[in-house]
Amino acid sequence: MSRSIAWILAFTLLITPGCLSNGEIDEFYGEDINPPIAVNEFVLIDDKGEYVTMSQFEGQVVVVAFLFTRCPDICPVVSANLAFIAQELGELHGTSVQIITVTVDPWTDNSSVLGNYADVRGLSWPHLTGSVEDLEPVWMNFDVGLATYDTDIDNDGVADGFDSCPDTPEGEGVDNNGCGKDTQQPDGEVVTNHHPLDYWVDHTTGTIIVDKNMEQRVWWGDTDWNPELVLEDILSLVEEE
Repeated sequence: MSRSIAWILAFTLLITPGCLSNGEIDEFYGEDINPPIAVNEFVLIDDKGEYVTMSQFEGQVVVVAFLFTRCPDICPVVSANLAFIAQELGELHGTSVQIITVTVDPWTDNSSVLGNYADVRGLSWPHLTGSVEDLEPVWMNFDVGLATYDTDIDNDGVADGFDSCPDTPEGEGVDNNGCGKDTQQPDGEVVTNHHPLDYWVDHTTGTIIVDKNMEQRVWWGDTDWNPELVLEDILSLVEEE
């Protein structure tokens, strides 16, 4: 057997679901949730200000993602991946498959903020928010690890998680990135008005695929996404009786 053929076979085995070491069947490309976890009912508010319940999607495969609109890194990537999934699903999206996004920052992400986030990116699925009391059970049900903090080493009013310039001279005005308007601006940079970003949200979660019986079946870590394989997992659940 040539080396190239052997490599192809090895790669195929790595990406193909199969048997786990404990004898259970590995059904999906993402991480199998085994045993499946039932999704509890919730009532939240979407980006248009309308009430949305989980039960209204029963009978569909539901892709559930968690983000916050001020997130500068992984959240926009996940949103772009979901947009790819929605495009590839075509007519299945909204009929056999539903995508929903749930905020982890209800202190900022009201309906209008989420609506602007979705509109700017051309995202066509519900983006959900609500009170902390309404969201906490949802976060717990989907095992969302969540923490907020307001550490600000240089006392410039920008939480360190958002601060691109953590050594701003004391008393100097800063831009949206926490960079001093006088001493920390790259040549030619336009200085923006400062809007305080005084707390940061840190969440450890993934995208969860829920089957037609409202059970969590597949987990994809936010940094592990392979859109084509996520799509395969979704279509596999669509085909289940």
